Amino acid sequence: MIPKRRDAFPYRVAYGTKEFLEKKGFGRVAALPFIMDNRAGYHRIANQFLIDIGLGEWSVGTRGAEHASTIPPTERTMHNYAHWLKNYLEYCHVRGKDPLKADYKIDLIQSYQGEMSTGSWSRDNVGLKARTVNARVDVACMFLQWAVDKGLREPFHIPKVRRTLVVDSPHSSGARTTKIVEARRGKVRESKRRLGFPDEIEIGAWLMRVRKTCTVEGLIAELILETAVRRAEAAAWRIDTLPLDPCEWHVVNQKAPIDNQAVVVLLRYDTKGHDYGEDHGDKIGPEDQILLPMPMALKLHEYRQKVRPKALTVALRKATNVREAQALRENAVHLFLNPATGERYTGQNIYDFWTRNSARCPRGWSPHLARDFWACRVLWKHLTQQQALVDQAIKNKVDPSVLKILALDIEGFIQLTIKPQLRHVSRETTMIYLQWVSDRLGLNMNFVENYMQQLSEEDIDNENIAEEDNK
Repeated sequence: MIPKRRDAFPYRVAYGTKEFLEKKGFGRVAALPFIMDNRAGYHRIANQFLIDIGLGEWSVGTRGAEHASTIPPTERTMHNYAHWLKNYLEYCHVRGKDPLKADYKIDLIQSYQGEMSTGSWSRDNVGLKARTVNARVDVACMFLQWAVDKGLREPFHIPKVRRTLVVDSPHSSGARTTKIVEARRGKVRESKRRLGFPDEIEIGAWLMRVRKTCTVEGLIAELILETAVRRAEAAAWRIDTLPLDPCEWHVVNQKAPIDNQAVVVLLRYDTKGHDYGEDHGDKIGPEDQILLPMPMALKLHEYRQKVRPKALTVALRKATNVREAQALRENAVHLFLNPATGERYTGQNIYDFWTRNSARCPRGWSPHLARDFWACRVLWKHLTQQQALVDQAIKNKVDPSVLKILALDIEGFIQLTIKPQLRHVSRETTMIYLQWVSDRLGLNMNFVENYMQQLSEEDIDNENIAEEDNK
């Protein structure tokens, strides 16, 4: 049980009002979170750290570099950093420790990490997941390294271990090279992630229930299942993401049967990666092309022409004059509108209808898992077309060379087909898909397991951790 001091307020993460901060001249930090301490006061040191990180003025990778700057983390990443740092600060307050004087081995590993792992520092007295523990300790280490650079404490030593990994060459398709990484000693070993999905019949029944409740929500869910777009990207899908005129659709395989054709569409809003500004409430991100199956494109086009105008009419009823109505119409740039309110769907709205009680969402089923489901479904379809190779691998599973050939075929398909559609697929995710195939075929691909073990020892990049939480 976590002891609480009676004279203390709980530490918390808060956000300021953007308009107020801009008016006061603090527009640069208006979107950044800040931490309130046990006095219900502004934690000056911790918040300066968050500001320096959030504005790209300090990072672990640019330590010691004069006038160095880096790409600022995303808003979601900063949200996670603030909460992880808040937890560390509150732990130090409750345990009577100075957060700026912590020793790596004694205070962070043995005490803070140890108590989170055993559950003595957790909300439910249950040991936390290794990923959560490591993320919190990583941010505490960042905070203390920053404090050293700012002259707020003595040098802070983090013992490291070096690992040599084999990675894909960035300059040659299919080629491999080696990479030396430094891992922080003392991290909790994270269990290997293994993919598991509800039965396809369960998923189909769930989708029917979503459609029955609301047709447009069923269409959004189907879009995610058919294209593996993120829920934020689905919410930010514009009226003209799919060109308005079908004659302008870029069909990549026009000679194929219509059910097998696909349309190239360009995604730009709320895509993962660098932030280039904002448009109608959406982050302008890196541009990415994906393939939209023709049957799905035709459904979206029909919705756009016949159903969406009715929802827009509901929104226009809020206008008190012609000018307001025109402004509402011009600002209604998103494709998917709630039929009851006429308002756009947000990423949170999509998650809410996906998991609501009336839909009886299968256990563990989420918009993000649907991305992996798409990838594995496409991968399995490819394997059924490679039946001879699969049969040979199963028959000769003691022969490492046969398994290697199968794995190379799968990896090639992931790189050429799955990765361009999912975008930002890490080497670790590729290994997870290989492991899924291994589990489903009943093959023990030891080289995959060895690679996964190396990855679990690699130093975690904090940006990737935070973005993973946002998927």
